[in-house]
Amino acid sequence: MNRRIMAKWGSLLMVVTCLFAGCARQTESTTKKTKPTESTRPSVYVSVAESESSASSGNALPDGTNPDPAASSDGTTASEGGVLGESTKGEGAGGESAETSAPGGDYLANLLSLKQQMLDKKDYYNGLDNVAEDTWCFQRKKDHEPSGSYEYFNLKEYGGYYINDHVPEGDKVVYLTFDCGYPSNRTVNILDTLKKHNVKASFFVTKMYLEECSDYAIRMKEEGHMVCNHTVNHKDLTVMEVEDIISEIFDVAQYFYEKTGYEIDPYFRTPTGSYTKRVMQMIKDAGYTTLFWSLAYDDYDQNNQPAPGFIIDHFQKFHHNGAVILMHNDSSSNERDLDEVLTYLEGEGYRFGLLDEIA
Repeated sequence: MNRRIMAKWGSLLMVVTCLFAGCARQTESTTKKTKPTESTRPSVYVSVAESESSASSGNALPDGTNPDPAASSDGTTASEGGVLGESTKGEGAGGESAETSAPGGDYLANLLSLKQQMLDKKDYYNGLDNVAEDTWCFQRKKDHEPSGSYEYFNLKEYGGYYINDHVPEGDKVVYLTFDCGYPSNRTVNILDTLKKHNVKASFFVTKMYLEECSDYAIRMKEEGHMVCNHTVNHKDLTVMEVEDIISEIFDVAQYFYEKTGYEIDPYFRTPTGSYTKRVMQMIKDAGYTTLFWSLAYDDYDQNNQPAPGFIIDHFQKFHHNGAVILMHNDSSSNERDLDEVLTYLEGEGYRFGLLDEIA
């Protein structure tokens, strides 16, 4: 069906459907973080020195917290309850194989139906553990060993991954991911560089980004990239009401479909890497796999970009097989150095995979 026709029908359905607003609560919380502007996004990495010190001391995180993957304040696991039960890649928001989707059914109608099912489960979600011990934190290792994890519960039980830990023997692969939280015309040069190298990547987009850069998102899909969910407003989901979390998840997929005619790919990244059992269970029930990362550097502050030579040096030190690489679309340093990075990784024998290889 022509994408323009689908967009018109999507808009009509939106008018007659009661939707909740996708906005965050503006209340105080011990886990609340400031609005993630360019200067307040948290550091995305842990140094090798910190990693070695933490590993030897038993204090996993630099701030002294001790994320025990087995710890749980309420004893619940991802298998207890849930709207769709065991969610897998391609279900719910990202595909037509969700349990709520009739064969040949309308994507948008199924999306809104699933959203309502989750709203009807508000009390269930309110009862899930929502303790946020920390944002996502990984452990860098030397000699190109795969990065370790400081997860404070088992991410896989909640449909979460940060690395491909099952790369076939003899294969060398990395996964480029770009967070598109904020509109930026630097995306054009990034796409041009990817096209030059015939490399596919995964872009995590917000509604804020799509409102100004939907043409870029259409180009991403046309050129074989994945376009994935990064929420509506790029705010911390762990401090929101259940209804607002649901809107942050579903309203991006709906807007993307109405604006472009494409279905969003079934992968999700939380803003700033914040996560709890409740948030990840809701993401899983909406049909998504949550993707964190195993290789990153501070590229998000527009006023403090990596100096020339830093990024390529970082990749030379820390590249590893199965790496999920986090980069930001609005980074002038990424725009400048991406070509050199791709050339280097190609020379090291890596291919560039898409996220459906991970989960």
